[in-house]
Amino acid sequence: MLREQYALAKLELEALRSARLVEQQSLLKLAEQLDALVRSSSEVRYRVNADWSELAQLNGGGFIPDNTQTNKQWIELYIPAEHQERVRAEIRRAVAAKDTYNIEHTVNRVDGTIGWASSRAVPLFDENGEIESWMGAASDITARKTSEEAQRLLNAELAHRMKNTLTIVQAIVGQTLRASSSVESATQVINDRLQALASAQDILTQTEFVEADTREIVEAALAAHKHAHRRVEIVGDAYRLTPQQALGLSLSIHELATNAIKYGSLSNEKGRVSISWRQARGLFEFQWVESEGPAVTMPERRSFGSKLIERVAAGYFGGEALLDFKSEGLRFTLRAGTNA
Repeated sequence: MLREQYALAKLELEALRSARLVEQQSLLKLAEQLDALVRSSSEVRYRVNADWSELAQLNGGGFIPDNTQTNKQWIELYIPAEHQERVRAEIRRAVAAKDTYNIEHTVNRVDGTIGWASSRAVPLFDENGEIESWMGAASDITARKTSEEAQRLLNAELAHRMKNTLTIVQAIVGQTLRASSSVESATQVINDRLQALASAQDILTQTEFVEADTREIVEAALAAHKHAHRRVEIVGDAYRLTPQQALGLSLSIHELATNAIKYGSLSNEKGRVSISWRQARGLFEFQWVESEGPAVTMPERRSFGSKLIERVAAGYFGGEALLDFKSEGLRFTLRAGTNA
């Protein structure tokens, strides 16, 4: 009888051990699956104590340095100075509310550079409902933050350029109306000037408003005067203009071409225009030189077109622009310093 009871007890014990082994294996399997899930969704895993004063462990996933020992200086180690108080404020809020810690902040990366992390941690409670520790995970969001900042700067730059463009348009319309004898003539002049502005904008759009090639700007500004192209010589090496320089030069060339066709070297059958530019010793120089046209005389009154040529071009290039009414032909010279 005792032997039977002993044998039965032994079987029950073995069954219990087997059940516990299965349970342990099941828990281990679940732990492995949970760990795989966390690793698949985040680069960083960490655990801190109840009040966040000590970092117990951290797996940085190659994004930020690992931590294998208790670390009381983890904020200073991992968080750049400008975001340390932001992190502490979120810790205080989460601890007081016993709520999920959720924040985006900069971090010191493994390679010594500063990146961005999106960090979330949940509290683990004891049997009394008090926070025992926190388990968290963080993702590398540096690329997204960099893209957002680039977009913000682009929007600000576009807004600035739009304001400048509208200022030019306002000046063109206002000054042209004041100088014109009729609404009909003013309308045509305004349309032509705005078309020159639009042509430059089209070229800038193709390069995402970063820069424009001088030759492209020159040829686009002359496009409305194709019949005179055969008498216009264009010479110059590749030179990249800033957006504002491109707009200023486009408007200047349009005014020069219009004047040449009406009164200058392109108003007869043999006159010519030479357009050239060069960069040397930190100086950019652009020239428009007319020849073999009617004799030129100094105008009694400076037109808006002349003022636009000199003031806009000089202002946008940060240099000097000069109209020289030589008897043998009008000459326009623009000089500006470069970063070369």
